[in-house]
Amino acid sequence: MKRDELFTFIQEIEDPVSDYPKILSALHYTHFFLMDKHKKVLAVYDLTPIQSNVLSIIVYKHPTAASLEEIKEMVLEPGSDVSRTVVRLTQKGFVKKVIDPKNKRKLAIAVTPEGLDVFSKINSDNSFLKNEVSYSIDEAVNFINFLKKLREETN
Repeated sequence: MKRDELFTFIQEIEDPVSDYPKILSALHYTHFFLMDKHKKVLAVYDLTPIQSNVLSIIVYKHPTAASLEEIKEMVLEPGSDVSRTVVRLTQKGFVKKVIDPKNKRKLAIAVTPEGLDVFSKINSDNSFLKNEVSYSIDEAVNFINFLKKLREETN
């Protein structure tokens, strides 16, 4: 069975319980499809998805620096090596290590002007807009709520 045939098969949902593996397969397929597109756009900025996620967390905290613990709590990939990702972002000049104002014995991570610039460019990049589809706000909210329900019910 080819990928297109498989995707057609997994779209045929008759019962949400017995067809649960099909739902997961569709989610898995879509995840990799979208991540592939996302990686290609980020490659232009010399970033990986995890680096982009960590950079966005640090930018979110700006002008305050973020501790490694705060970043680890917010990162989308819980198993990722945040320390190594911060080192790579530092080497690229997007973030810098500073003394943590809450605890002078610890380091915190602050975004640099270069990091703010690349973050701004990524957020205004039309390549991301090309990946959008036309859907209503209701469809978007229902989709997010469905994903939340799926996560909650599988715990």
